[in-house]
Amino acid sequence: MSATALLCEPARLDWSQPGGPRAQDFGDVYFSVEDGLEETRSVFLRACGLPEAWQGKPVFTVGELGFGTGLNALALWALWRAQGNPSGWLHLVSVEKHPLTRQDAERALSAWPQLKPMTHRLLQQWPSLFKGPHRLIFPEDRFSITIFQDEAEAALTQMDMRADAWFLDGFAPACNAAMWSQSVLDQIGRLSRPGARIGTFTVAGAVRRGLAQAGFEVSKQPGFGRKRERLEAIYGGKGEPTVSSQAPILIRGAGIAGASLARALRVRGREVRVIDPNGVAGGASSAPAGLLTPRLEKADRPHVRATLAAFDFARRLYEPLAEFHPTGVDRLAKDGKEAERFSDLAGLMGEGYAWTGEMLEMAASGWFEPAALVTRLLGEVPVAREGERGDGEILIHATGAHFDLDGDITPSAGRVGVFKGRVPDRPLSWGGYLAPTPQGDVLLGATHIKGWAPGEGDAALSAFHQDLAARRADLAETIDPLPVSSWGGVRASTPDRLPVAGLVSEDTYVLSGLGSRGFAHAPLLAELIASQICHEPLPLERGAIEVFRPQRFAERRARRGG
Repeated sequence: MSATALLCEPARLDWSQPGGPRAQDFGDVYFSVEDGLEETRSVFLRACGLPEAWQGKPVFTVGELGFGTGLNALALWALWRAQGNPSGWLHLVSVEKHPLTRQDAERALSAWPQLKPMTHRLLQQWPSLFKGPHRLIFPEDRFSITIFQDEAEAALTQMDMRADAWFLDGFAPACNAAMWSQSVLDQIGRLSRPGARIGTFTVAGAVRRGLAQAGFEVSKQPGFGRKRERLEAIYGGKGEPTVSSQAPILIRGAGIAGASLARALRVRGREVRVIDPNGVAGGASSAPAGLLTPRLEKADRPHVRATLAAFDFARRLYEPLAEFHPTGVDRLAKDGKEAERFSDLAGLMGEGYAWTGEMLEMAASGWFEPAALVTRLLGEVPVAREGERGDGEILIHATGAHFDLDGDITPSAGRVGVFKGRVPDRPLSWGGYLAPTPQGDVLLGATHIKGWAPGEGDAALSAFHQDLAARRADLAETIDPLPVSSWGGVRASTPDRLPVAGLVSEDTYVLSGLGSRGFAHAPLLAELIASQICHEPLPLERGAIEVFRPQRFAERRARRGG
């Protein structure tokens, strides 16, 4: 598969030589043919002072150039499991221009059966080929991997973190000069804490000089295997110390936004409580059923990368849960223009997306049970119907349209109808949608009415069936024409139809404006806010974080002079 505006080109591997795969585009191996795992331990783990370096630190971050097969990640993870900081969290933030497919990674990693339990878990979450960052989270081990799939310089420029250690594991400078450029090494300096340590196999003069120019003290050390020497380096630059706060957290709102926040913070060991006068999933998250689908856009822009990453993150989170049904979803084209767009998207989005001439098949999508899923994510986090913010508590607003952001978050009421009939094998969407319900009925909807009027839209319920009949008469014939019940709710929307997520004022955050894609976008945006609160590497590109900032609307008005 070749690269597209939205996809990375996967690695092209040569398996003809013994000892593991070679990268055809770079003419170099991914790991030592002698013992790749021991090479990782020597060149990277021990060179960076691990495990001693992470002891006593609440957050320890390792940066990496060249995720490759994931072998370094597994070796780091294994050491963390054996000798990690029981009260800390380990992050690996890596860069990869040409990701391996899941199948190739599985084949390459099969050489180390001692890593099999972790290999299986890594492969379960192996990211798609979408460009941009992908966060994989393993809360049982307090470990996260964030892979920025892009050119090294572009990826590093978009990162926001402070690394304690670096594994520089790109292909040899003679094979891949772009990964060792001065601008790349300068970015590594920008992203490092004072005292951060580097391990790398290369001793090329340009790399030594480049690291020194970026602020590192460089030294040669005995190499591994046939390699006579390797490099270690220590960052001597200045930086502000990280202030670790364990303040308790109050979340207002117990829908999908609040539940996602509660989960993200609770797995980090934070004290969390939730307040919602309507109880758990009492608002828009109480719909009979919902569809998990990606936002469909063709342009390679920060918000497009972010929403695709959010969809992938949500799907990985939900897949093991009984409340999610990975059936796939079909999206009908409403006219010729949309048909052309969907045909283009199928080519841009790659595996799992196919244009049939009538509809876009989205194999990675599915339907879910909203209230049950919210309850599952909340877990044992206490939810009260009333209460006040306590002294020292961090506050997060997750109340949908109830949060006043200078009028920039507005309500949009919607209605869906529940019908008797044959439940389809795959949900269908076309602007409206058809989906199963947990009770075995058929859900048809949905209207979207601006303004706070949840009772409006009832007259449209009978029109849902007529709308389906005009598009798919074969399906409409299997469903009774009149609904047996209906549901109404209010979603929160914004002027640019993108969420708001981030800091509003000191110790106060907001996650809102999720519109009709709350279940697709909330988990990753909650991960963003949790990472901000806990001073961790951020899971989105800096450009995307700017796009979602709550202050963007006020700043636009100020620029217009209004």
